[in-house]
Amino acid sequence: MSLAAAKQYLSFPHLEPELRAELEPLVGAAEGGDAAALAEVEDRFFEPLAFGTGGLRGFMAAGLRRMNQPNVRRTTLALAAVAQAHAPGKKIAVVGYDTRINSEVFAAESAAVLAAAGYQVYLGSRPLPTPFLCFAMKALGSACGVIITASHNPKEYNGFKAYNDLGGQVVDPWDLEVEAQMAALPVVPLPPVAPEGRIQPIPLEIENAYLDLGLGLLQHPKVFTPARILYTPFHGTGIAFVPALFERAGLPLSISPSQGIQDGTFPTAPRPNPEELAAYAAPLREAEALGAEVILSNDPDADRIGVVARRDGAWELMSGNDLAALTLDYLCTQRGLKGAVVSTVVTSDFMAEVAQQHGLPVVWTLTGFKNIAVCMDRLEALGEAYAFSAEESYGMLLPPSLRDKDGVTAALVVAEMAGHYKALGQTLFQAVAALMARVGTFHNRLVNLEDPRPGGAKRFAEAMERIRTAGLATLGGDQVTSWEDFQSGLWHGEGRSETILDRPDDRAVALPILRSNVLKFRLQSGGFAAFRPSGTEPKLKVYLQSRTDVALLDRMEAEARMLLGL
Repeated sequence: MSLAAAKQYLSFPHLEPELRAELEPLVGAAEGGDAAALAEVEDRFFEPLAFGTGGLRGFMAAGLRRMNQPNVRRTTLALAAVAQAHAPGKKIAVVGYDTRINSEVFAAESAAVLAAAGYQVYLGSRPLPTPFLCFAMKALGSACGVIITASHNPKEYNGFKAYNDLGGQVVDPWDLEVEAQMAALPVVPLPPVAPEGRIQPIPLEIENAYLDLGLGLLQHPKVFTPARILYTPFHGTGIAFVPALFERAGLPLSISPSQGIQDGTFPTAPRPNPEELAAYAAPLREAEALGAEVILSNDPDADRIGVVARRDGAWELMSGNDLAALTLDYLCTQRGLKGAVVSTVVTSDFMAEVAQQHGLPVVWTLTGFKNIAVCMDRLEALGEAYAFSAEESYGMLLPPSLRDKDGVTAALVVAEMAGHYKALGQTLFQAVAALMARVGTFHNRLVNLEDPRPGGAKRFAEAMERIRTAGLATLGGDQVTSWEDFQSGLWHGEGRSETILDRPDDRAVALPILRSNVLKFRLQSGGFAAFRPSGTEPKLKVYLQSRTDVALLDRMEAEARMLLGL
């Protein structure tokens, strides 16, 4: 069946010549009985590339299940139709791209489709950070937006992030309608013809306005000594704005000589992920040579931020949970931040506890900034102020005008925060320890599990059902006091069940949290374990929290692996 789909794909006369040249020999080998070629064809054509969280992501190559120009055309055509239905009065679209291989090509394709669909398209003139492009969408009043990026994935990947008329990643009903529109389109749509003048660069004044936005987030603490910062954009887009932002702020910044070079092959960081210390190998050597005290990083599309600093003399990667809590506390203690804090159900309670200590309400939502954006839209509709949001995977958002995480402006604020604590005689890790001394101890761990064997996703789904029905009374030797099933939307505890709410402390405005296949078990000691499988891949994440010691994390991880059959 997949071989027939591949031959049908090749039958489209307007298929890009380079894709045809790549695919024809592979199909020929498969027809000739080459088992490896047949398996490759099967992988490329057994189903279309899924329109998942916010859009597409996959390996770049010819095929239905790959990132390429036909899939970009098809998805953009669907997005344009949905945007026209939901935002008929808006005739502007924004398209941008990162430093990856083919990103500029895919962005030009998407821009042409939108222009041919009747939009005035503003296309990034160079690789630009995702948060800036989101800012441009809001500033220009776009009906929709497209960002070509695969975030922190290896060089073989690329992706397509779709945005709605509010400047956030598409959510229900947009995402389902985009999927439906895609299903009705040819797998290789005709290349578009963009009317002359319909595609223009993003105006320079938008860039200056974004830099001004970042400068407005500075706290200007009375006690301050600039920290020696080394910055790495992991060969990505952050270099387009972060150095300029620091220069305007008057803060010193050293750029990683090796990783400050834009390069979609990521030569010094094959996995350019700020969550993995291995990606910092080159900057760590440079930091030693330069005498840096802190390494700041952005992933290649610069929406996430990472921090490496010294703890007891050794370089250590700070967790996203700790960085978010410390940043929130810094903002609250400097300017008396006001408004609601948005967190996700798998993020540490550390940030929520800091918020509550400062008298700020907390809104809970499912994982992902597309869901945080929905909470922000609702706060705005209610006339409530927004203060801060973050999730454990190194994403933070300070400015209330954006609808996606922003590692660029966060880098400036974190650098200033490092300087404040330096003046107080503290490293960032010492500042976290001091904060925990005030609000309580939080140890957190993320366990990434994969089952690449055939049927791995099915086995994880079955394991989730086993856990869901097991009636767990203890976990890691600690008593389970309550548990939440986000698939049913119910909280269970104290001999009763009730709807899981996004604002349990303010039921007058609370709403039920959206449904998702996530389980969360809370322990008597204040810890928790949350299980969250991927919807499309044989992967599952386990999020662990201990309020006592690291040994509890070890016991919970061991038991979680046993429950999952790993």
